[in-house]
Amino acid sequence: MKELRIDDHQPSPMNKMTKHEKKKKEKKLRDTKDSPPGRQCHPRRLQRSKSSMSVITENIKKPETPLGWIAFLSSISSALILHEIRLQKKLTCPPLVYAQKSPMMDNLLHKLSHVRDSNRNSNSNSNCDAKSSDGKGILTRDIKPCLFVGTRSSIASSAAYALHGPLDRHVKFRELMTMMDGATIALDWEFPHPKYNSSLDVRLSEHQLKANVKYGPIDQPVVIILHGINNDTSFGYMKSLMRSCSDKGWIACGMNFRGCGGVKLTTPRGYNAGFTGDLRTLIRSVSARLKHGTDTPVFVVGNSLGANVALKYLGEEGFSGTLPKCVKGGITLGNPLHIHSGNVPWPFGHLLGAGVKKTFIQNWSALHDMSSCFHFGSALRKVFMTGTVGQLDNAMSPFLVRNDSHYPFQQSIGFKDGEDYWHDSSSNRYVQHVSVPLLQLESQDDFLVTKNALQSIGKCLENPNVLICKTKCGGHLGWQEAPPDGFGVGKSWADLALTDFIDAVLDTEETKTKMNIFNKNQGGNKGVKDMSSMNMVEDMYASRYRLQSKL
Repeated sequence: MKELRIDDHQPSPMNKMTKHEKKKKEKKLRDTKDSPPGRQCHPRRLQRSKSSMSVITENIKKPETPLGWIAFLSSISSALILHEIRLQKKLTCPPLVYAQKSPMMDNLLHKLSHVRDSNRNSNSNSNCDAKSSDGKGILTRDIKPCLFVGTRSSIASSAAYALHGPLDRHVKFRELMTMMDGATIALDWEFPHPKYNSSLDVRLSEHQLKANVKYGPIDQPVVIILHGINNDTSFGYMKSLMRSCSDKGWIACGMNFRGCGGVKLTTPRGYNAGFTGDLRTLIRSVSARLKHGTDTPVFVVGNSLGANVALKYLGEEGFSGTLPKCVKGGITLGNPLHIHSGNVPWPFGHLLGAGVKKTFIQNWSALHDMSSCFHFGSALRKVFMTGTVGQLDNAMSPFLVRNDSHYPFQQSIGFKDGEDYWHDSSSNRYVQHVSVPLLQLESQDDFLVTKNALQSIGKCLENPNVLICKTKCGGHLGWQEAPPDGFGVGKSWADLALTDFIDAVLDTEETKTKMNIFNKNQGGNKGVKDMSSMNMVEDMYASRYRLQSKL
């Protein structure tokens, strides 16, 4: 056999392992040199910590010339605009409509599904811009949100609050009204200048016009509008709604809750989601100012928390049969229906709580008079220690003002706890008693009230007077539509829905009045037999609407 030498043999396995370990140590040393001193990281861990975005950005070659930067930014902006246009097309669609089938509701649906001649001949350019050219009404035409604002629910809601509203061109003034318990609220009135048909007509001064509204007689429709929590009539959505009503020739009244609108609290009792006493006092005062011998209508409009107050008022009065005859309808926008502040999602619960604390600080002089009371002072200390609006409601519930839900609506103080306050304040418990036409506007992407509102739709539909309109976009009180040219922020769709619904109710009331006069002129039993003629007219409208929908 041939003798083998160790020198002629290849390296042993031990030598191979030694070289492999050396390479591994050298690689480890190279990786640890790049790491911060005193900290050694495994190379695989470093590779795992890198995100896919960082790898992409490392491979992108940045432009080196100004023209290159312009082309680079132009491509990015074009991609963003194309994405917004696709999102706008996805969100553009008619609203979903829910209502019971009845002659009165079919008549309203027919009027709201078609553009009427009164709307086409409107003198308001802002209203005409939002009209559908194909003759469709607010319930059948597409809602096209504006780019970058209406397509984002949070941005649309912020725009509704932050926009300054339309320019002033109507008569405006403020009235201070004192409630029965000594509280003071501010009423912001707005109405157009009268139109004179001849140069011989007597011109009224602005002072006389204000006096006619403040003391009477009022011969034009009055629209009372309530704001949301931590707001007042100076917010953009309130100004826009008031301007839409005054552009139609009506009188708009923006009601500021207690302690809002720059008016300090004169009592230690602020506003809340369930107290309807102030709204009831205002409507009684307005009804006393209406011109005698005329059927001047009054409408109630509420936004967010104000929508809950408005609906609760209509339900309480309808249940007791004490609703003033002048109140012909109501509109609610973004109504939560089921109040439970403990379920408000983050961070909105903290933001709403901070806004309420700000109101408390602004009205500290009135609240300080009650702080000598041990329980009230302890509740105030808890308020400023809380984080969310739900915790705040739970702390202040024993000291909140309230009223009975039935006639004579006795006013009292205090709830057992937050759950008792939320249960008593929820307007979904009263919606089945509403006795006048009610339009309820909701948005599917409303981040504040969508879940609670969807749970209460069934209760709303138990009432044949309720018309629910749910849109695919709009956020919370947003609904900014795209202008005719396609760019910028246009008029809110809710403003048009409000005015069209009031127009439809006024047309229905006018038809009823004419039919009643006709039946009275017939006289005797013949007039009694002809009382069904109104139902025949409503059935005719309903059959026409059903035929058009089938076609």
